[in-house]
Amino acid sequence: MIPVTALREAVVENRYVALVRGPSTIFPRGYLWLIPVWFAVLAALMEVKGKPPSWYGACALGALSLAAFTLLAVLSTVRNNAFLADQSGIWLGLRGGARRRFGPRRRQNRHLPWHEVRQLRIASRRYGARVEVVIPAVPIGSRGHIVWHAAAVGLTVLIPAAYLFRSPGILRPCSDRYRIPLYEATPEQVRIALLSLAPPTVPIVVLPRWPARALRRLRRSRLTTAA
Repeated sequence: MIPVTALREAVVENRYVALVRGPSTIFPRGYLWLIPVWFAVLAALMEVKGKPPSWYGACALGALSLAAFTLLAVLSTVRNNAFLADQSGIWLGLRGGARRRFGPRRRQNRHLPWHEVRQLRIASRRYGARVEVVIPAVPIGSRGHIVWHAAAVGLTVLIPAAYLFRSPGILRPCSDRYRIPLYEATPEQVRIALLSLAPPTVPIVVLPRWPARALRRLRRSRLTTAA
């Protein structure tokens, strides 16, 4: 029997909708790593420029650390309706009511037709399942693109709100694949749902858990050594 929490990810009217966990649906890739940098700069400015009393400085630094930890915890567990699969392919990004009312992100989503998908890989994670959509290798960007990307990253470091004008991380592939963390969805549920939508030419692979893979590699190494 499918649990009640899995009803959100049910296949309805020939489509499969799931919640995506993490900040990649809103922020560009690596945005969370900048938060400790910003708080460290604030702490340094407070210590050097403000020169607070010793008793107050310790309390302020503790409060800043707690605020940074809380912000990281909230953003790393945020969930958005940003994954949809139907008979035409896979849609990534915020849609409909989930879109923000400002900034270019309202028009930013990505459609991956099934004929461009080479393989679907599903791995179990503690929050649910991670889907890897393998596509043809993305060519390395031109020199101008690399310079623009570096400038955008530098501007985001200086002005946190600059993320509004950059693509969310979920829309940018890592080499030859998109990695999508799905919340409260087991690998078997995702496999069954995508199997009913993807054409037979797209293989769907459920990866074993890490201990099982490690044990399998150990057995292979022993067999090789014995041979």
